[in-house]
Amino acid sequence: MNRIEETLRGLQSDPSPSVREAASSSLDRLRAKRSVASYLNVLQTGTLEERMRVVFSAEDIGGSEGISLLLAALNDREAEVRGAAARVLAFSPTVTVLKALVERLPKEEGVVLGNLLETLGRSRRKELAPVIGKFLGHPDPEVAGKAVEAYALVAEKKEWEKILLQARSESEAVRAAAARALSEWSGGDA
Repeated sequence: MNRIEETLRGLQSDPSPSVREAASSSLDRLRAKRSVASYLNVLQTGTLEERMRVVFSAEDIGGSEGISLLLAALNDREAEVRGAAARVLAFSPTVTVLKALVERLPKEEGVVLGNLLETLGRSRRKELAPVIGKFLGHPDPEVAGKAVEAYALVAEKKEWEKILLQARSESEAVRAAAARALSEWSGGDA
């Protein structure tokens, strides 16, 4: 590891600005990777603000280390931390991440549940349509709205009728979500 850091430090003096920037970024990432254990400790014992910083640091760390921090944050005691982790995980739609998000669905409500649905929808994985579809018509209009928009990203042509039905919802939030979701439709005969 010392040779790698030594090489990167040397590259920070390279005549090329792009090489200097890449070396600096790589050094930052190496330092952050070494800090994963301390970040996990902060998720256990830190203040809300510190735990939120860990979530956003995990996004910067990236890779398997960052994902492991975000998956740990999904189990935080505060909804704010769990919700932020769910949103950041949208950028890592691996099978492991999607499975963890689906497992969290029955344990959440409100904004966190909406964020989970939104992230699952962004994956555009068609096999998630039945999972997300269960939340269409959810009693919380904000959750139902997020479900409509997420469902639009994963639904097959034959399932679009469910979105059209949401346009008649009593909830303004759900009708607005249905209107936004309809822009995802790319079929010709609906």
